[in-house]
Amino acid sequence: MIFKRLVRKRLAFSLLLFLFLQLYAIPYTLYPVYAADSTPSADIQKKLDALKMEIASKAAKLKEQINKKLQNKAYVGVIKSKSATTLTLATRTGTKIVNINQDTVYEPPLSKKVTLKEEDSVATLGDVDETGVLTAHKVVKLPITQNLPQTHFWGTIISVSEDIATIRDKEGKNIAMSISKIDTPLKIDQIIIATGFLNKNNILNAKFIFVTGQVKPKPIIATSSAQEATKSPTKKP
Repeated sequence: MIFKRLVRKRLAFSLLLFLFLQLYAIPYTLYPVYAADSTPSADIQKKLDALKMEIASKAAKLKEQINKKLQNKAYVGVIKSKSATTLTLATRTGTKIVNINQDTVYEPPLSKKVTLKEEDSVATLGDVDETGVLTAHKVVKLPITQNLPQTHFWGTIISVSEDIATIRDKEGKNIAMSISKIDTPLKIDQIIIATGFLNKNNILNAKFIFVTGQVKPKPIIATSSAQEATKSPTKKP
């Protein structure tokens, strides 16, 4: 009797174990695994990557524009008054205040023979605050001629040949310059300050050109993949 009970218990245990194993295996047998179709997800990922690149490019371009606004500032004029910390300039657009400090660099360097005084012509480069005051990173003393009044221009070179160069000033006006007497090598996109005399044809006979060391930033053009990423997805019929 006892033996029969043990046999029944073992049979019941075996049956329960068999049923448990069958039920445990059901999720793996009812839902077979298929190879993932990678094409749609790969296309989406590609578009997302391209969109990220475009956003990064726009951010970099915005940063360049902000830096340009901060750095590409120059006041060119005649010193009307000066102190240890400021210069007051008479420019074509009115009176300008320039702050100078221990970090200001002078071109040529100041010495016993090279000084700044009232009525000297200078070009000052630096950052302009919201009040219009420029903090000078560099002050360039411009050559003067007693015979004729000199004209100063500041702009970006847009074309250059052996004897003629054209710059575009910050107002967008193109100015032609005769550079036959200039030894300084000039290149397109350089930002320069030019000093000279306007002739009857309104061409500047350049006597002195100072290259600021700044270069007009190149525009960032979105790649074709980035442009594709911005297009609205078309609905399939």
